[in-house]
Amino acid sequence: MIKNLLDNDETKKDKLLKLSFKEIRLEAKKLSLHLYSRKTKKELVELLLKDQKKLLIENKSNDDVVAEEDRIAIEKAKEEDRIAIEKAKEEERIALEKAKEEERIAFLKKLQLIKIEKTNAKENEYIISNKNKNLKRLLSKSFPNKKITVTDNKDGSQTILIN
Repeated sequence: MIKNLLDNDETKKDKLLKLSFKEIRLEAKKLSLHLYSRKTKKELVELLLKDQKKLLIENKSNDDVVAEEDRIAIEKAKEEDRIAIEKAKEEERIALEKAKEEERIAFLKKLQLIKIEKTNAKENEYIISNKNKNLKRLLSKSFPNKKITVTDNKDGSQTILIN
């Protein structure tokens, strides 16, 4: 790009030489060139071209600095994104572990309730069998050589068989 602009130097020089001396001096004044009022038209043109080259080179180096700053900013943003993603994954992993632990606790509680229910059922059965034991004892005294069977029904009644 700079080479193309430097190649165009001659065309720019021709364009500047076609301008009036007053226009060239105004251009030099805009660019704040020193001692422009003491120069000839040809010297002013050379000075303007030299200043344009200098500005072009400075802008190119400024562009490099800006590009480097942009690259650093992009890398920093990528790093921040990577950290945010890792943090989100870690939070997700922790939440999943917490959910699994809660499920495990709920399962253990359910097992404990089932054990308690079984224990209560056995106790109730023992209580019923003890009730039936007393009934069987009384009936066996009344019917000494007979086999006595007492069955509890779902409706709370009992069926007694004497054989």
